Amino acid sequence: MDVNSISNNISTLNTSSSLNLDKIGSSKSVTKTSEDGANLYINEYNKKRDELSSNVQSLNDGIAVTKIAQNSIDKQQGYLKNIQTKLENANSYENKNDLKQSINEDLRNFNQVAYDTKFKRENIIASNYYDDKATIDVNTKSANFSIEKPNTPTYANDIFELSNSLDLNNPEALQALSSKVQSSSNQLQSTYNSFTEFGNKLENNAKETIKEQVNLYNENKTNKDRNFGNDSTDFSKTNINANMGYLAASQANIVQAQSVRLLS
Repeated sequence: MDVNSISNNISTLNTSSSLNLDKIGSSKSVTKTSEDGANLYINEYNKKRDELSSNVQSLNDGIAVTKIAQNSIDKQQGYLKNIQTKLENANSYENKNDLKQSINEDLRNFNQVAYDTKFKRENIIASNYYDDKATIDVNTKSANFSIEKPNTPTYANDIFELSNSLDLNNPEALQALSSKVQSSSNQLQSTYNSFTEFGNKLENNAKETIKEQVNLYNENKTNKDRNFGNDSTDFSKTNINANMGYLAASQANIVQAQSVRLLS
């Protein structure tokens, strides 16, 4: 083989080197692809973050409703306890029917608490014919919670009707009214317990949702620190430089081989 053949081979290798060097320009497209991937991740992150925030807000509203209802029920229990105490001390009245007016005042206060207990202008422990919803609902993207809306004024109304229909001077009538008050108090306690169970479910779900928020935040922080765009670009440049090194080594080996053959 003559010198011209060696020159032609070297020329061919140089052309290949130029083609590989041109690949450096393609790193821009790699960077753009990595940026697109980062943007896609950011969009997904923002969507998930907003979803979790909305879930927590709904759960917080539900928990607030529960606490408001329980606080009002405690007040109502206080009025029933007052009535029960008055019935137990009925012997202090010459005419036990005089108790009725005092009992009715407690019952009016009981109902006032019921109708004053609202959340965002919606009754919580009272309902009437005009109410659109018979339940209290808390809805999130992952779960739905519901509790039947109680109508506590019915307890007071039942006591009122019975009280005004009885002669409290009769010991049996007095005992019947006392039993009715106790029964209403038990029903009210059952309503309180239902709200407690409802609130516990909401709080447990809220804790899990907040954990998801924390994990999502930490994951996003890690990805920001990693910097997808720079990592992808550096990786591509490293590969291109390595390939150029292999090409130079190969070219040197071929020239050396051709020189040995020429001299032999």
